[in-house]
Amino acid sequence: MTVLCRLADLEATGAKEGVVHDGGIRHPIFVVKHAGGVSAYFNACPHARLPLNAEPDAFFDFSRSFLVCGNHGAHFDAATGRCIRGPCKGESLRRLAVHLDGDRVLCADSDYTV
Repeated sequence: MTVLCRLADLEATGAKEGVVHDGGIRHPIFVVKHAGGVSAYFNACPHARLPLNAEPDAFFDFSRSFLVCGNHGAHFDAATGRCIRGPCKGESLRRLAVHLDGDRVLCADSDYTV
């Protein structure tokens, strides 16, 4: 198990960027805190495969209701990763399986390391 972040890391913006490695390939990811708990996604919009954020750890809209792609404004449900508005409506962010261990967010996939 790999620690991606701690819950306290999510307080300032609701999200935390990171990188996981799989077979020598780096994959940018982000962890988000939402009403239903914590989720992690690969940081690539399904529309253009570009990172969602333009600023460090900035993934939410102003109300922290939706994840927003800074490139074309697509809106995603933070709990499911499903696009609800924008050019990739109906598509989803690629999820990374995580679970909580106390205040730590762990990567449940043992093939990944930070």
